[in-house]
Amino acid sequence: MKIGIITEYYYPTLGGVQERVHHFTVAARRFGHDVRILTPAVEDSLASTSEASRSPADVQREDQSFGVVRIGRSIPLIGGGSIARASIGHGLSRRLSEVLRAERFDVLHLHSPLMPTLPLLALRLTENVTVGTFHSASGKKSRLYSIFKRALQRYVNRMDAVVGVSETALDGPRAYFDADYRVIPNGVDVSMFSSGKRRPEFDDGRLNVLHVGRFDPRNGVDRVIRAWVGARRAGADARLLLVGDGPLRRTYEAMVPSDLSHDVRFLGFVPSAERSSYYASGDVLLCPAVGGTFGIILLEAMAAGCAIVAADTPGFRNVMQDRVQGYMVDLAKDPTCASLAARTAQLLTDGRARRDCAAAGRRTAAAFDWPVITERVISLYCELLGRDVAQRTGMP
Repeated sequence: MKIGIITEYYYPTLGGVQERVHHFTVAARRFGHDVRILTPAVEDSLASTSEASRSPADVQREDQSFGVVRIGRSIPLIGGGSIARASIGHGLSRRLSEVLRAERFDVLHLHSPLMPTLPLLALRLTENVTVGTFHSASGKKSRLYSIFKRALQRYVNRMDAVVGVSETALDGPRAYFDADYRVIPNGVDVSMFSSGKRRPEFDDGRLNVLHVGRFDPRNGVDRVIRAWVGARRAGADARLLLVGDGPLRRTYEAMVPSDLSHDVRFLGFVPSAERSSYYASGDVLLCPAVGGTFGIILLEAMAAGCAIVAADTPGFRNVMQDRVQGYMVDLAKDPTCASLAARTAQLLTDGRARRDCAAAGRRTAAAFDWPVITERVISLYCELLGRDVAQRTGMP
């Protein structure tokens, strides 16, 4: 089967969509399918990792080797406590049309399908069997969906199935649009994350509190720092390892008290191939993020054997239960991060509880292994290709 994936979000930026696209592609190819990723080039300073040390020829060779086709240029759209992206460029529609005609995909899979620019263009241009996946929690009251409901319904009508990574991710679309809705969760590379080895520089007998994610306001790096400081002041002896980067880094660095600064490591961007060693070095993952619809970071940490302290959100409840894989904290009731600090300190000082949570997390992660999730997606494709697809509504 030849599969085309269209996404505004792919490396060198980091995030849940990027991880799903990458790991699905790897697993689908192992099943014998031919996959291409159609996505814009990212050249701005808000990329999660810098391409400055690599020549354009190196970047192009890497894209070609992994079947990445760059169409247009990505621009960041900052708002709502996060960074969205959209493609721009002269002849964007013409270029996308040329690629679709040349590749002759059996299935097109669009991520964040109602967001500009490439997904909406693809829905106008394609006659393929088409699947769209929603990742973000727009909620049941969306100003965007409310204003453009009639126009967007025509785009929804051109999708043969609409997938959410969780029920939370489908709350918004279901409230506004008629569609064939399915839930297929994100996955985790259990083999990779469970086989990581503790990094020598962090393997000195001390415990490590870990955070992994973009330095994006909704990911709560400020809360991570406050909670870790609180745990330290309560007597828990542990370093803080911060994997990620972004324009807020200096702000977060300035939050660290001077007497504790020697125990905080701002590690910057870490390539996917190296992340397992950082998870293996973590004893407790601290993830007080808001607005997520799933919990990929939590699953990666669980697969590596970390106990978890996380925000109590609908998205995280898709993969975690309070007092099973760790602790969940209602952030609205914890403005000072005192509860986050207390739960973190509790796991750091209670080795048995930490080990029990880690074991439960490993069992949870196994149910989300990428081969299991990829097989569900491929089964959906086969279902759609094997039936008569209803006449699509014409686009304006």
